[in-house]
Amino acid sequence: MSKKEEKCTCENCTKPEYGFYSHELKQVFDTVEDLKNAEKKHQLELDAKAKLLEEKKSRAKEVEDAYLAYVKTKEEAYAKIAESEKKWIELRDGFAKDYNGYHMTYTNTNGVKRITFDDIVNSFFNW
Repeated sequence: MSKKEEKCTCENCTKPEYGFYSHELKQVFDTVEDLKNAEKKHQLELDAKAKLLEEKKSRAKEVEDAYLAYVKTKEEAYAKIAESEKKWIELRDGFAKDYNGYHMTYTNTNGVKRITFDDIVNSFFNW
């Protein structure tokens, strides 16, 4: 063991031939002022890191909440679309059965169904 690595029996002990040992930083300093300044600086760095970590956790929670709201809204929209489509198909099939057919002409783009990526993927799984 070298002189600077010898065990210290108390916090901020004074051993003139070895210096002042910081248990927190595990270093030896020449003066008590240097030791206190280094420990204070180290504590400020730890506080800054803790504050940054709290901000990161807070923002991650915000992102997660926004995603969950998006998923809920998407599920509700798909449920409403499925309900409307079911009603339309029932009415169309009833009309076709009663009058031997049904023809629909689209006069604008509002009546054209938009195909989404989910529709394509779901078509593979719902043969």
